[in-house]
Amino acid sequence: MRLLPLTALLLVAASPAPRWVPGWSAPPIGYEPAIRDGLGRPFRDETVRQEVRIGTAGRQVRLRLTNELSDDPLRIGAVSVMRLDAAGAPVPGSLTPLRFAGAAATILPPRAAMLTDPLDYRVAAGERLAVSIHYPGEAAPPAHAQMVGIAGGNATGQAAWSAPRRARAAGVVSAVDVSGTAATRVLVTFGDSITEGAGSSPGKAMNWPDQLGRMLAASPNGRCWAIANAGISGNRLLSSGRGPAALARFDRDVLAVPGATHVVLLEGINDIGKVADPATQRQPAAAELIAAWDQLLVRAHDRRLKVIGATLLPYEGAAYADAAGEQRRQTVNRWIRTNAARFDAVIDFDTAMQEPGRPTVMRLSDQIGDHLHPNDAGYTRMARAALPVVLGQGCR
Repeated sequence: MRLLPLTALLLVAASPAPRWVPGWSAPPIGYEPAIRDGLGRPFRDETVRQEVRIGTAGRQVRLRLTNELSDDPLRIGAVSVMRLDAAGAPVPGSLTPLRFAGAAATILPPRAAMLTDPLDYRVAAGERLAVSIHYPGEAAPPAHAQMVGIAGGNATGQAAWSAPRRARAAGVVSAVDVSGTAATRVLVTFGDSITEGAGSSPGKAMNWPDQLGRMLAASPNGRCWAIANAGISGNRLLSSGRGPAALARFDRDVLAVPGATHVVLLEGINDIGKVADPATQRQPAAAELIAAWDQLLVRAHDRRLKVIGATLLPYEGAAYADAAGEQRRQTVNRWIRTNAARFDAVIDFDTAMQEPGRPTVMRLSDQIGDHLHPNDAGYTRMARAALPVVLGQGCR
């Protein structure tokens, strides 16, 4: 019998690890009164169904469940995934259980996340999935609030639920990763509500990162990209509120994203807006915001990520706008433009979203009326402004 050399045996034994990229993401936010009031109590021996829309095609999926903002362990009884058709109805035969190191149940430790085992489950860009999670005991997980379905007991094995309760409550699936994909570059869009997509049509993936992803997929030179949306509505650079501050969550929500190669930084408008109570809340100066931006830039470059800076959008007329805040916005944008050579590229959302003849006002036809958030058309305009900048990064 012919013996193989040791090097050959090692090559046979070591199969290449799959390359994972983001298919969908929603960073955890934490406890909010709106979440508690929406449900009115913790989950108790109930199954919660969370819907996600896949942005990148692949042949395998794995889910990331978050308990990263809790000091208590989170017990999971069972998890399943199934496809939804265009009308939101279950696709027959698609319901499949998910495992954790081969087991149906698991416990997420405090301040930790956990990945499900990889599942051979081919997904297409734009496809909707429903993830059902059974909480066998009492659970109040601090995660990203969204509309979920709630059924009694362990309903993870049931495709159709009769009269589920609907509530805006925590969804502990914070990411869906895919492998077996053509994507070789991963862009993380890091920001606040304008990145998450507040004001866009619910359930239609009309925020600017989702629209950008579709534009890239339609371009022969843009099909190498996967996008992870790391926007959190109300998020700030320097202080916690809606989610941990940008400086606190950057490692988790950007640097730890599988396959991340690029990041768009669009953060700071919530820090610039005037504070509600100056006696208890500190208004950061423009220099402090610029120092925070500099920190994010350096930390990303230290990890070999390309950094695309993005100017802050006009906000005159917003509820928290004032002349001093506009001065801070102009100072931050001036710093971004002046230091363009330190970035790998810059998207000028400020110029793209200005009302003609009124540069400090968001384009009236492209906003929802609060002078802060774009509408679907405004997010389309933002995606179009970002498209040539991202394409300019190439696919090699």
